[in-house]
Amino acid sequence: MSKLFLSGGGDIETSYLFDSLFFDSLPQNANILYVPVAMATTMTKTEAAFDWFSKLISRHSSNDRDLDFTMWNDGDSLPILHNYDAVYVGGGNTYRLLMVLEKSGMLDALKKYIRNGGVYYGGSAGAVITGKDLRTVEEENLENYSKHDGMNFVNNISVFPHFSNSEEQESAVGNICRKYVLRIAALPENSGLIIDEQGIGVHGNIHLYEQEKETIFYTSGQIIK
Repeated sequence: MSKLFLSGGGDIETSYLFDSLFFDSLPQNANILYVPVAMATTMTKTEAAFDWFSKLISRHSSNDRDLDFTMWNDGDSLPILHNYDAVYVGGGNTYRLLMVLEKSGMLDALKKYIRNGGVYYGGSAGAVITGKDLRTVEEENLENYSKHDGMNFVNNISVFPHFSNSEEQESAVGNICRKYVLRIAALPENSGLIIDEQGIGVHGNIHLYEQEKETIFYTSGQIIK
């Protein structure tokens, strides 16, 4: 059975507890495929992504856990995903992520990997793309990309990351929900969803928006209906 960890985003310290749930689910000697293509793939960005992920896994390594990773970037050959214990798709521009994954064939490979029982971590953009619709972050569509469909592994729910629970963001998410007729899980940076055979589990506090219905507040340990 596949397992997805969808994070609302944030820096290494902010997301530490949620990230620990992901890393603790892996074998003691785990090899992870890191996909940073939501960010521009200049040499500087690539080096920064490599350094960032190295710091991330070092925070979750120990004498009993040896974590290693391979980084896949735009232009690289498609890897055999099931050679890895997990795939980690990082944050950045969600529409850029969709374009690169689709153009390279990685999008279909990821769908097959997840359906066949793979372990997936999505941070921010990497979480949004697993939802039903990318228009929760429509402002990122800088090149007017015509496609908005995500991989739809969250039971027809779309994902809104970096949710601050401010009046401005509550209004914005509500407007998106009504405009596009979406169910939206709004994830703060210290929260996330874990999807497995038990259903859609909540870590932290999240809000679920649905057109013409009252927003539902979920806390850690609850299951989204």
